[in-house]
Amino acid sequence: MFEVTEPFISVQPENRTLIEESLEYAWHTLLANQGDPFPELKQPRLTSEQFVSLLAGERGVTDWRPEDSLEQQRKTADNAFEIHRKAGTRHGLAVAMDALDCDIEVTPWYQMDAPPGPYHIEVVAWKRNEPVNQKTAKRMLTRIENTKSERDTVELILAFGLDTRLMFSGAKHKSVVDYDDSATGIMPPSPLVLAPLSVSGAHFHTTVGDDSYQGAMPNDAWCAGGSYFAGGMRMVMSTDITLGART
Repeated sequence: MFEVTEPFISVQPENRTLIEESLEYAWHTLLANQGDPFPELKQPRLTSEQFVSLLAGERGVTDWRPEDSLEQQRKTADNAFEIHRKAGTRHGLAVAMDALDCDIEVTPWYQMDAPPGPYHIEVVAWKRNEPVNQKTAKRMLTRIENTKSERDTVELILAFGLDTRLMFSGAKHKSVVDYDDSATGIMPPSPLVLAPLSVSGAHFHTTVGDDSYQGAMPNDAWCAGGSYFAGGMRMVMSTDITLGART
């Protein structure tokens, strides 16, 4: 049985009918039990999947494709205002293409050695998460056409990405070096007396030192004992190449 915890106060006039007050009470109860959808409702990155297209229409997205992934649709709707503000610029193209998981480099005609004409731009694009095919190329061209300036002509170059990694690792181990050196006599000022120097790679190294120096030694004399270097290195390089095309 439904238990009324607070008195219901109708906003309708006194001549309301019973059915009108019942409907008002039903809507009041339904809305009171709903959670607050804000502020996530108006944020394309956080709102429900069904509401993303509505936000895109509200923000004036002209290049909307249902076949795009949900993540691409969210990024397109989220960046819509910035794309509108920067449309026709290199930054606007970069933001628009980033929503399609693409990195681009834009070269305008005045930075080319032999430009084909004024207001010509060259766009080199890398697809991040999938290989480039004809469908992807057409999708990129559509996005560029909707973002570039109307006077510009575009040459799109689809490139492939190269990802390399270099890793260094090592282990520390106690080492001992064994040697027996001695020096006698009068040493001139600032002498340099060095013991044997040992350099080793990835193996166990032992050094034991027993030095004996006799004679008159000035205060600024410098004597150095045994020194060693040991270490090992393993380098692993992996390359993941996805071939692309040029259009």
